[in-house]
Amino acid sequence: MKIEFPQCKVDFLQMQAEPVVLVAGGRAPSTGWLGKTACRRPVWAIDRGVDICREAGVVPAILIGDADSGSAIAWQWAEAEKNVVKVKHPVDKDATDLQLALQELSIRHPGAMALLTGGWGGRFDHAFSNIFSLLEAEILGVCPGGLIDDAEALFFVFTGQNLTIEFSDEPKAISLLPLTPVCSKICFGGVHWPLADAVLKMKSPAGISNRLAKESTKVEVSIGQGILGVYCCWNESGL
Repeated sequence: MKIEFPQCKVDFLQMQAEPVVLVAGGRAPSTGWLGKTACRRPVWAIDRGVDICREAGVVPAILIGDADSGSAIAWQWAEAEKNVVKVKHPVDKDATDLQLALQELSIRHPGAMALLTGGWGGRFDHAFSNIFSLLEAEILGVCPGGLIDDAEALFFVFTGQNLTIEFSDEPKAISLLPLTPVCSKICFGGVHWPLADAVLKMKSPAGISNRLAKESTKVEVSIGQGILGVYCCWNESGL
């Protein structure tokens, strides 16, 4: 399944799932980037993500959260749209707004792929929670696609899977991040430092700051065992 973003085209070779764009309340992507990414795809606004949607003129299909961080003006804007489904939760709860959104996604769109934007920036604990909440959603039947905006992205590759990324905008860095204790039989092509049947460990990550090989516009990643994050950075300013 190929998904096109403004700066790259990602082919999740073993996956066939409807992508749903979840807009959270972290660092906002540019309005133009979000408008292009949201085109012809379902969009869900998660609490303060409704402000990001409003700024970009993207009307979400669903607005979900506890309204503790989204502005009243943006919530009113979304609530005024008759086709927007509102799912409101109490402020005091055990799960994060993203975790609740992923639970709701598993019910309304079982088997969908979750693509999170507005998931970067700000506090590290938020980004950490966002990454592993997406991964855990696989238990619910949601396909974790990754986190992406115009500055950086993290795509997930699971045991026995292949991922291809074709770049229209060359990234400044491409890194492989082991998201399980051990990731084995990793192959990584199209880069300056390729890998073949390599092992990466969470406790000693060594696949950082690679780059495209000369005249290459595409990378290919496969993994035999584990969960691997393929991280791309286009703009280091303001991260």
